[in-house]
Amino acid sequence: MEHVNTFANIPINVISSPQTDGLILAKTLLHEVQAMLKTLLDTGQNGTLDLRALPTLGAEGYQFLKEKLSLGEVSARIQSFGCSEIQETAYSGIWWVSHYNQDDDLLTELIEVTYLPEILKSPRDDMALSLVNLGKLLNELAVYK
Repeated sequence: MEHVNTFANIPINVISSPQTDGLILAKTLLHEVQAMLKTLLDTGQNGTLDLRALPTLGAEGYQFLKEKLSLGEVSARIQSFGCSEIQETAYSGIWWVSHYNQDDDLLTELIEVTYLPEILKSPRDDMALSLVNLGKLLNELAVYK
């Protein structure tokens, strides 16, 4: 008896999701950022997402976040023991913060939801030293009337 393939004439529709796990996670993170922004406005409490702690985000999810949050008006670059780059996103209060070591290897990458990232605030001790040093400068200038 000959075997007839009866499945050959049945149409098969393959349903595949174009979204990878990283893209799904990125969309979920946008919802989390929105909730953190609401919390900041309601209570003053800052929020932070550590992107390096999310290995399942992957390149596609990472790029999706970068594109969707895009660039805002404010950016800063701090050169200390390594470089830190702070970029406001297109959404006020949401900041993309990257910290590098002295060899320019990325150490941490954060999305901070805050009025002003902590790294941009002058430390009180540094300000006190500046007050002393500015006083010395003014004293020196007073001598050269």
